[in-house]
Amino acid sequence: MQKEEKLKHIIEILKLRTKDIAKKLGVTSSLITQLKSDLKGSTPLRNMHIYAICFAYDIPIEIFEDRNVNTKEKIAQLLHQQKLESKKIFHQDSELMEKLVGSWYMYSYPSSPQLTEVWETKTTFYENGTVEDEHNNSGSLYIGKNQSVILKESNGSKNITTITFDNSRVHYNVFIFSRVSKSNSVNKEMFNFGICSRKKLDIKLVKETLGDINEVQLHMNYAMLDRVGKCITIGREDD
Repeated sequence: MQKEEKLKHIIEILKLRTKDIAKKLGVTSSLITQLKSDLKGSTPLRNMHIYAICFAYDIPIEIFEDRNVNTKEKIAQLLHQQKLESKKIFHQDSELMEKLVGSWYMYSYPSSPQLTEVWETKTTFYENGTVEDEHNNSGSLYIGKNQSVILKESNGSKNITTITFDNSRVHYNVFIFSRVSKSNSVNKEMFNFGICSRKKLDIKLVKETLGDINEVQLHMNYAMLDRVGKCITIGREDD
């Protein structure tokens, strides 16, 4: 199947209009008409045209490069798969994974307000996307486009902890993370900011960087749960 024919099938399957393609690519409608034509004398469909169209409409380049993609059905299947992939929040990122694999040190204040010393927790990232800290709390890493999240289960309480960080900051080997968890001692929800470093940091320096505990840690006010409970009761009475 010629590339021009593949382009015609793509335009038909995606229900694209010639004038809309032309406007998006900044060219004339007549050029688009010629590109999808295999008639002698028409402007040939070159790689630069293919790459521009694929980029503009998120079309898999393999449709044009793979000779085995030689039917309209196969083209439709690849376009459908690409649509499903584009809707996924998390994906594979080998470059980021390569930077993360190995041991890191996570620093944050403990859950008890009486304890003001910073905690250091050695945490290991594995190639298969699993994560485990020195206390045998384990979980998985989920990589998003701009941010990633670790879902980790406490070895004792079985509560879930979420740790979120910006992908772009991993490159510097020191980055800020935010963590939502429960205090294992009183099972109380809390939010923390912390620092993750490829190498060990001086605790005094970490404490100065984090600042006052009240600026980087928030505990749930349990009076809110009582108020939520009352809302639920009211809702049931209205049903």
